[in-house]
Amino acid sequence: MSNSSAQTQMTNIKEYSDRYSNLGPVQALLETVRKLRSPEGCPWDKEQTHQSLKKYLIEEAYEVLEAIDKDSTKDLAEELGDLLFQICIHSEIESEKGTFDFFDVANALNEKMISRHPHVFGETVLESSGQVVEQWEKIKAHEKPERATSPFSGIPKELPSLLRALKVLKKADKLGMSVQTKQPDLKTEISFSNEEELGQLLLGIVNFAKAQKLDPEEALRQAVNKIQQACETKVNQN
Repeated sequence: MSNSSAQTQMTNIKEYSDRYSNLGPVQALLETVRKLRSPEGCPWDKEQTHQSLKKYLIEEAYEVLEAIDKDSTKDLAEELGDLLFQICIHSEIESEKGTFDFFDVANALNEKMISRHPHVFGETVLESSGQVVEQWEKIKAHEKPERATSPFSGIPKELPSLLRALKVLKKADKLGMSVQTKQPDLKTEISFSNEEELGQLLLGIVNFAKAQKLDPEEALRQAVNKIQQACETKVNQN
């Protein structure tokens, strides 16, 4: 690229930046996303769909977690921005269809937060975080009765299997159901008192699965599916 071409390009970029800066940061970002998706926009951004963007949404969420673990405010601000871009582009895809836009998402979220916190915005009095969680679940069940078909409907099946397993087992405990799991048959006594020691045990199980050419994520997913189905059957029988 010649110096004159580079200069022209920088001038055009500055013009767009200056134009959008007058809109405020949120509206400017939305205009940038809209431009990327426009006919004269970016080939990559134009061809994206909700399905094609799923992996990037997950990756950006995990990069936010990494920034938190690093205790880096600079990285956290950047990664939160990348995650926000995912929300913006998903909203823009729907805006192009005329279904909803970013502001619909923001308004719905704000209304939800207000309705789920009557102890802050209303007259309800709660004294502990446990009461807050219990109230949240009751309000959520009232707002979304269609999900009441299963006590596990609020647990996404797309969660990582370890996290989903923990949530399903906790829900089973709340339902008063005893879940029987096969204990690992190890020659040495299992004894650990912190997450690092537990992590070593889990890592050993993953390593064992690798040696057996088994997928530990899929194996746990199938096991959790069976537990959830068994619990749902018991609930439906009562």
